Formats: sequence, structure tokens, C-alpha cells
Amino acid sequence: MTAPPRTLAGRYRLVRRLGEGGMGVVWLARDELLGRDVAVKELLLPGQLSPEQRDQAAQRALREARAAALLQHRSIVTVHDVVVEGGGPCIVMDLLPGRSLDAVLADSGPLPPGRVARIGLEILGALRTAHAQGVLHRDVKPANIFLREDGRAVLTDFGIAALEGEATLTRPGSLIGSPAYMAPERVRDDLSGPASDLWSLGATLYALTEGRPPFARGSMMGTLGAVLTDAPDPPRAAGPLEPLLRRLLVKDPAARLDAEAAEAYLRALVTGERTAPPPLLDPPTSPRPGHDGRPTVPAGPPRTARPWIIAALVGTVATVVVAVTVLVIALRDPAEPPAPVTRETPSSSPGTAEPVRFATAPSPCGLISAEQAGGLVRTFHNHADESPDPATGQPRKECVWQTSPVAEGDERLRLTLRTAASTAAARGLLAAERAGATEPVTPLPGLGEAAFATTGPDGDSVVFFGVGNLVSEIRYGTGRGRQGELALKAARWARTSIERS
Repeated sequence: MTAPPRTLAGRYRLVRRLGEGGMGVVWLARDELLGRDVAVKELLLPGQLSPEQRDQAAQRALREARAAALLQHRSIVTVHDVVVEGGGPCIVMDLLPGRSLDAVLADSGPLPPGRVARIGLEILGALRTAHAQGVLHRDVKPANIFLREDGRAVLTDFGIAALEGEATLTRPGSLIGSPAYMAPERVRDDLSGPASDLWSLGATLYALTEGRPPFARGSMMGTLGAVLTDAPDPPRAAGPLEPLLRRLLVKDPAARLDAEAAEAYLRALVTGERTAPPPLLDPPTSPRPGHDGRPTVPAGPPRTARPWIIAALVGTVATVVVAVTVLVIALRDPAEPPAPVTRETPSSSPGTAEPVRFATAPSPCGLISAEQAGGLVRTFHNHADESPDPATGQPRKECVWQTSPVAEGDERLRLTLRTAASTAAARGLLAAERAGATEPVTPLPGLGEAAFATTGPDGDSVVFFGVGNLVSEIRYGTGRGRQGELALKAARWARTSIERS
């Protein structure tokens, strides 16, 4: 026997599902009051949430509706209503005829540059409208752009918005979005602004012309690392869009192409003006003092500053959420002195923007003495491994101390070293590791560059830190619960030896 159709708020009768993902369901619904078809986004809340948490999720949905209601633009989806049914929030919006751009890519492959330019111009107009209201989208990607049957592109999923003058409901340190389209400053958990949405737009347009995002790798960690440190592969099919894509994907948001220049370039391509699109000059490559060597542009006319309010986005269907929760835990051993300050060795090659301290990683088995290791792993033997990282293929050196034969519950200690091309690249690797952590992250100031502690999926205590362009990872486990203090002690031993090497 078929269950009768559900009706929300005595008005919206759910007809059939249009799509479903890990975070919710999109329904075709009938608005019985106005006699029209609408789309209803029903957010599915985990059953283990407390009443307080469910109420907070409902408030987030209300903010999404309010944020979208502020934004009147032909390329922004219209939100009509928001209701709470059974403790779960539901957002009522326009039913758009057509399909999302990720579905278009999957079915038809890359789009011609002219069509991509028109889509880019329409979505850029939507973003400029949002930014003028103090709202950031924060998850621009093909899946969140709907291509109507009449050819118009519409930006959807203005998610958990923090409106100007109101406190945000997003947890501090949380990164919500899709790694392949996330701007570097958002991966680093730096301040986001309109330039972050422009990066995501650039990555989206790249994907539309090339059939893949510019920084997609085989794993989430690889993708985040590529966003932070790699240059995008030169596009092969972008044609006249290539200069625009290159300038939108500049790592430094201060040097990134602004919305006004991007719009002028796209409009010239779309309208087919006889005059060539405005030239897009590459930003200067000389480092800015105190800015980690990232490029910037000369200062232009002064702009009026405004407090940009971050609008955190949660897409309804198949959105990737990377959460980094900062939990301050006192792990410092009061009996041990603070770690020494990192020393940068001057580069031997003149004109190098940044010194490279380690051409190759030191031997990790020599960084922790037998006496030190014996205090953590009883009756141990150690072995070295210099095979490439199986996940990334990058060089690494590793040493493991463990009992022999290995038995469940025995102590184990692992030290892994990776060298990056520069100190900035090492920071990128550390930021990627931090963003990919599945357990709470604890900053460890004083241990090393961007040092932090967390817990691995196997329950081992994990410590990451950097010294120059060297990234170090300590893992310690006993099978008897977390051993954060002992992992930190091993990390300090390794750090002291690295400083002396």
C-alpha cells in the first residue's frame, strides 16, 4: 500500500524526489495555496542530535532563506519560504527547468569557450550582487550552478549564511565547501572575502572547459595540497578564456583578478565586440615583505573597507564538508623546556626568493636515540623505510620503533619526514594535513612551524610540525587509549635533533 503524500506546513505537497545526497533530499512539490510547482530542499538531520542541536540546524536553514531572500538577481535561485517539519528544516524555492552543470559535464563533456564565457558572466553578476549585500557563497562549483532549459545559468545553494550584523552559527575553524574548488586562503583558514568566490568561479570555468577541476588529485589530501602549492595545468581547450583563468587562480587573493576586470573581459568575449578583451597582465612575482613570498600587485586607488560577513555554504546534495575543530588542550610537559626557535639558513644561490634549508631529509632513525625510544617502546627494534609516500608518490623517509614480535596493545612509534620545495610549500602540506584531520586539532605553538596535534583513525596520537621546508609527523600508539603527552615528548626530541642537523 502506497503511503499518502506528505504535505509540509499544510501547504506544500511533496510529489516525488528530484535528488538525494548525504545531507538531504530535493523534492518536486506542489504549492496548494498558490497552485504552482516548487522545489523543496529537506535537510536530513542525524538522529543522534540533541533537541538543542536540531533547533540550531533549523535556525541555520532560516538564515539560508534570509540570505537568499536578500539577493535579487536573475541568476540567483529564488527562495520563497522556509518551514520546519518534524524538527527538520525545509527550504522552498523556484523549480528550475534544466539540470546542474556537473550533470551536463558528465553527460556531454566539456563546453565550448564561448558558452563557458556566457555562463561565467551570468554567475559573476550573481556573485557581485551577493557581495554587495555582504554575503559570500563559499561553494561555487558546477554542482551548484543550474543550467536552465533556456540556457541561463542560475547559482543555487546560498547555504548557512551569516548576515551582516549577526553572529555566525558556523563553528570556529570549520571549513565548509568542496576541496577541488576551495580557495587557498580558505584551506589555510585565513580571512575569506569576495576574492575567494572569484577563485572558485575560476576553478569552475576551468572545469567546464577542460572537463576536470584544475587541482583535482587522487585523494582529498592531495587535492588540498595542490590547491595550496601547485600551479594549475595549462588549459588546453579554454582558448580566449586562458588569461582569465590564470588570473582568477592566483594563490594570493590580493593579486587575484577583481570582479570588475573579470566582468569586462567576459563581456567583451560574450558580446563579440570588435575590440579585443581588456589585457590581463600577470601580477608581479617579487615577494611582498612579511607575506611568505606570495605575489601581489601594486596598490591601486583606496577602497572603502567593509566587514565581510562569511556565508558558510552547505549544499543539499553531495557536498563535501571538511571540518577542522580547534580544541585547546594542554599537552606541554612542564618539565621540558620550550622548543628552540627555527633558524633559517641563508640560501647559497643569489636571487632566491626563499631559502631552502633541507635538500634532503635527515635520517629519521638517528633523530631519536635508543635510550629515548626505549622509554616509549619496550624491547623494541627499529627499521627505516625510504620508499615514496603511497598516497602521493612524493619522497619521504620514515623510521618505525616497535616490539618484536608485534602483539596487540604493544607500543609503536613512527617518525615520517617529507621535504617540500620551499618553506611556504611545507606550510601548505601542514595546512592540508590539518584540514584533513578527522578528530579535534590542537595547535602547538613553540614546537615548530604550524605545529598541531590530533588523533589518527587508528587511535594513535599524532603530532605534525615544520622546520624550514621539512615536514615531520610523529605517531605513537599503545592500543590503550590516547597517549598525546608521550607523542609530544617524541616530537620534541625529534625537533631538537633536526635543529642540530
